[in-house]
Amino acid sequence: MKKFARVLTTAAAGAAAALALTAGAAQAAPSSSVYLYTGTNAHCTFSGDNGVAGGVFSGYECRNGVAGYSVLVDATGGSFSDVYINTFDTLANCTFAGDNGTSGGVWNSYYCQSGFAGYSLKVSA
Repeated sequence: MKKFARVLTTAAAGAAAALALTAGAAQAAPSSSVYLYTGTNAHCTFSGDNGVAGGVFSGYECRNGVAGYSVLVDATGGSFSDVYINTFDTLANCTFAGDNGTSGGVWNSYYCQSGFAGYSLKVSA
C-alpha cells in the first residue's frame, strides 16, 4: 500500500509541476505593442487608422488613462515610405512620438514637417 501511495504522490507532484510551468509561460508572454504618445481619443484613432492604412501598423489600441489616450501600436515589419501618421501641435510632441516609434522598431526613420496646423509626422521603414 505504501508503494501505491508513493506512486500517486509522485504522479500528482509531476502533474502539478507541469501545470505550473505551463501557466508561468503563458503569463510571461511579452506584449509586442509599442507606446508612441498620449493624446485625445480622436488623435489616437486618426494616427492608428493612418498607420494601418499606410502599412506601418498591423493594429493599434487607444488605451484610456489619466492624462489621455495612450497610442499603442503593433508594427508590420513591412516596407513603407513617407507615411503620414498625424499632425502634432509642437515639434517636441512630434519628435517624442517619432523617437518612440524608432526605438520601438516600428519604423526606421521619421521627420517632423512644419506646416500651418503644426508638425506632421511622416515615417519610413
